[in-house]
Amino acid sequence: MGRAQFLHPLHIQLANTNFNGGFGYASHPSFTSASAASKQPQQHPHQQFQLPALRVTPREDSTIVQLQRQRLRDQYAVAGVVSKNIPGFKTSAAFFASLRTNLRLHASPPPSPLSAPQSMSNSATSLSPPSPLSHPTESPMDPPALSEEDPMADVPELTTYLASTDDDKIAALKLVADSVAQMRQNANNTLVWHPLNLAVGVALLALVARYTYEARQDKTVTALTCAGIIMIFLASFRYLTQGYLFAAEAINWEWLGDADVIVTKFGEEVIGTVVVQWVSGEARGKRKKAWRGEIIGWTVRLRYRKKGVGGALLEEAVREARMKGPETTIEFAEEHANSKRVLPSLYNSAFDKRDRRGRELLADLVEVSPTKGSPNKGRRRRGDSR
Repeated sequence: MGRAQFLHPLHIQLANTNFNGGFGYASHPSFTSASAASKQPQQHPHQQFQLPALRVTPREDSTIVQLQRQRLRDQYAVAGVVSKNIPGFKTSAAFFASLRTNLRLHASPPPSPLSAPQSMSNSATSLSPPSPLSHPTESPMDPPALSEEDPMADVPELTTYLASTDDDKIAALKLVADSVAQMRQNANNTLVWHPLNLAVGVALLALVARYTYEARQDKTVTALTCAGIIMIFLASFRYLTQGYLFAAEAINWEWLGDADVIVTKFGEEVIGTVVVQWVSGEARGKRKKAWRGEIIGWTVRLRYRKKGVGGALLEEAVREARMKGPETTIEFAEEHANSKRVLPSLYNSAFDKRDRRGRELLADLVEVSPTKGSPNKGRRRRGDSR
């Protein structure tokens, strides 16, 4: 007879739980409770209890973790470029290190056997000590290994504060000017890939190619003519969007005036800024002046965007407004640094959408931020909105 199989109920329950996806953890976002119920295996008759399924809700990483990942990707990208420029360096270094290790000689070699000639036994004792190069060395091209004890030990500090030095203000002005200049590239891409421009361009190229080929009967001349027309189109697009370069050059000390500059630094690098111009006005009680903040510049360095830095800058701007008084308001200025449009409204949908999202985010932060007289009200709104 075969070996009798007796399974403890707990073993059966663990097997059933593993069959359901590893103790209840969802391995894919498409995993739903309905599909889990349909795939539930048949329980053993001796089963007495069932372990509850555990679910882990995915949580977004913090801003500092995302910035550190971007920093490490940049470092390893540079290391990868250098190693590709010298294709056989790592292979040859590893080969010679292994060869030196295998050929390493001891300082005191074993005595020669009695049958060996006297000349050979004397030469064995006169061997020079091994070279220091016999030990394997680490290649300088290898990327630095991360510490296993504390992976966040070398992460630079992320700070957001009101700039007071000229160096921080100059770095902030450069970021704002770069963001305006980058709008030109986005506008060029919009002109090139807009459906209306593509349709007109393809139709024009087809007509010119047909006429040229019928007149010359030469495919080379036809191809060169079409290529010339495409170059003319691209040059005209760059000419139409050069206004963004002029707007970027206008970002200087005169444009800044006496506005407050809030910066975010990742280590020693300024990665984001918001520029707030304060305008005085009459308060409701007319006993003191109320302030109105107008944001005239708001940007984050390109490779650090979509990591929560911009929202943190707006939140700091709202906090500065609350410190000036409970009646202080803050909003985007109508003519801020990134509000310039040099093309017709047909091609500005991406810019308008980005501007609208920034205004909505600022309005939400103003709504949930606690005022001086009602801190609990602000906390309740923050909990409701999030």
